[in-house]
Amino acid sequence: MSEQAPDQFDTISEGAATILFPKSNQVFYNPVQELNRDLSIAVIKHYIKLYWKPNSFSKKKGPSEEDDKCKDKEELIEEADASEVTESHLETTKRLDSDDRKGDDSKEFPSEEGSTKSSKKWKATRGGLHILEALAASGLRSIRYALEIPGVEKVVANDYSRAAYQSMIRNIELNKIGDKVESSYNDASMLMYEHRHTPEKRFDVIDLDPYGTPSQFLDATVQSVADGGLLCITCTDMSVLCGNHADSSHSKYGSMSLKARYCHEMALRIILACVESHANRYHRYTVPLLSCSVDFYVRVFVRVYTSPAFVKRTPSKLSMVYHCNGCESFHLQPLGRKIEDGKRRKYPPSTGPPVDRKCDQCGHVFKLGGPIWSEPIHDQNFVSSLLEEVKKEPTNYQTLERMEGLLNVMAEELPDVPLYYVLDHLCAKLRCNSPKMLVVRSALMTLGYRVSFSHACANSIKTDAPHHVIWDVMRCWVKENPVKPPKKDTPAGAILSVEPKDDDDVEDLPTKRQRLQGRRTTNKKE
Repeated sequence: MSEQAPDQFDTISEGAATILFPKSNQVFYNPVQELNRDLSIAVIKHYIKLYWKPNSFSKKKGPSEEDDKCKDKEELIEEADASEVTESHLETTKRLDSDDRKGDDSKEFPSEEGSTKSSKKWKATRGGLHILEALAASGLRSIRYALEIPGVEKVVANDYSRAAYQSMIRNIELNKIGDKVESSYNDASMLMYEHRHTPEKRFDVIDLDPYGTPSQFLDATVQSVADGGLLCITCTDMSVLCGNHADSSHSKYGSMSLKARYCHEMALRIILACVESHANRYHRYTVPLLSCSVDFYVRVFVRVYTSPAFVKRTPSKLSMVYHCNGCESFHLQPLGRKIEDGKRRKYPPSTGPPVDRKCDQCGHVFKLGGPIWSEPIHDQNFVSSLLEEVKKEPTNYQTLERMEGLLNVMAEELPDVPLYYVLDHLCAKLRCNSPKMLVVRSALMTLGYRVSFSHACANSIKTDAPHHVIWDVMRCWVKENPVKPPKKDTPAGAILSVEPKDDDDVEDLPTKRQRLQGRRTTNKKE
């Protein structure tokens, strides 16, 4: 590698790492994503503390596999067949890899010493975590992982850009961590495919942070992560995920996105459904630990397990979304049902639809979106304990204040309530003044429903109250704060033409005690 003059680089320090960044901007670096990197380090550190064990390559049980002993004969045969297929596939892969090495010497991958792949061989047993950053660019994230996460044995920093690869080598040498971080110049998918067999070659953590969509890498990713391993995936194509290009969303993620106020949470659920779909093809399934929508991107952290029997549950975790064109109420239709009673297990199709041809509130038709992930997008226990761990290390993260705020809201979100309403938008539909959020939350709680915010939207209402109750609350507000009578053929006209069913309960103003309770989020069912 030819030496370049120091004045051609800017020095950037973040966390414990220092990198040289070309002034010509040949290599991608985004300072706005410092929160992304800080949060990823915190999540991986906590994942190691709670779940990871060294020198363990055997199949790990997922959080829902405690009742695996109750599998029936059919399911046990399926798992045995899957094991035979995997072993056969492994033998074929080894033979093909051997043939490739013998017959293909034409492809060159420059490295520190001119070798063709990552610079060192993998160990058969490991005493620490193995991490892959598939799209590393300058290598900043990989270097921070190696310097700031205890228990990391090896980090592979990969990129298919020659400038990025040379930048990684330069920054690894600058931080003197060549014993932990390996630079790799390779196609990300091919590198991961090379590590999908055997279990000891798989990565414990894979980080995907592409420019745009990660969809083209997901097939390789779900195969090359260890059982019980962690996937950290970023998507920045929010225009596609938030409904501006529903056709592109379907081609990339297999789901129709909707242009709605809850689009940022729906984007997270589309990604989770997509990752689950890719994993299911290889008898694997996913369990989300944490999912967040921040700034211009979304980020999900999921664990991957192997179980053909538990893959059958996936349809019951996915739902279609019926979205009203008029009042924008939404309804979820699960794809399947889950019937489990001892050894008796069935996963039949769901019944539906949950709506009529037209909305019962405003009379408009529905748009259909999805499928989306309709199970919890966070592990509440993981998020709460992560928050406590982050608070113990106030000097480790430059974005600590924002990270604490984000995790606090996530910890209080209702885990079993997909999507949310936005108070401003409800008022805009009725063309009325906006009540205080405390009044609306207190009214819903008085009626016996749970309510929380969503981290994806500051003015959100995430509640298990049916949509007609939401509109009843708004009708009562309009009765107390009259508006100009709307036209009958508008959503506002249709909604306000109906008297609220829970008039007496909703119209009572919250007491002082209820106002205080309304400031807190009630997550537990009564």
